[in-house]
Amino acid sequence: MMSSSSKMLTLSVGLLILFFSNFAKLAQSRQTNHGYVPPAKDQKQQKATASGSRGCPGKSVDITSLSPTNHTPTTISTHPDFLFSVKSVPNLPVRFSLIEPGVIEPLWKSDIAVNRAGILSVSIPQTVNLDVGKEYVWNLEVVCNPSRPSENWYIRAVITRVPLKPELARKLDEANSEPEKAIILANNGIWYDAIAISYHSRDEAKANSYFQQLLAQIGLL
Repeated sequence: MMSSSSKMLTLSVGLLILFFSNFAKLAQSRQTNHGYVPPAKDQKQQKATASGSRGCPGKSVDITSLSPTNHTPTTISTHPDFLFSVKSVPNLPVRFSLIEPGVIEPLWKSDIAVNRAGILSVSIPQTVNLDVGKEYVWNLEVVCNPSRPSENWYIRAVITRVPLKPELARKLDEANSEPEKAIILANNGIWYDAIAISYHSRDEAKANSYFQQLLAQIGLL
């Protein structure tokens, strides 16, 4: 028969195991609830404020890039998506181009159909591959006057593709859903992929909530 002291010891050990198990779960939960964590400050940082012109003469243009503006956001994708908020349809031609600095011809350019207000998603085709470690400039342009490009409205910023580290790859493989992948990517400073996944999966309540959280974190809500 177990003595009273043995019972107390067993109970104490059980409580300790339960405590540390719950503590580990709580720590994990807190970690996955983090929002976007920008790349470490010891990495190269470039202010990437989306710059633009004043707008087309006599035309209303209200388009905003859904990306941070105080550093260079990153991607692990060879052909990432770019998201924009369209508050007023320009009713003019819209063009997107991806430029490799120092190269005359754009890496990719295309006319973009903007028919309604809301979120505009620009998908880079799989035939276009961004190299790891390179910075690229994207440009979204509203053609105000085809004969006078200087009058065009535009916004542009920088994107960098970073390597997919083994630990991050493992976490993504173990994720049970697209919203979980978005959270993992945002926790690891991969903005473009995190916001794109949460947007494209937003029919799930968790993804839509996280999409809104990311936008609020960078001051767009």
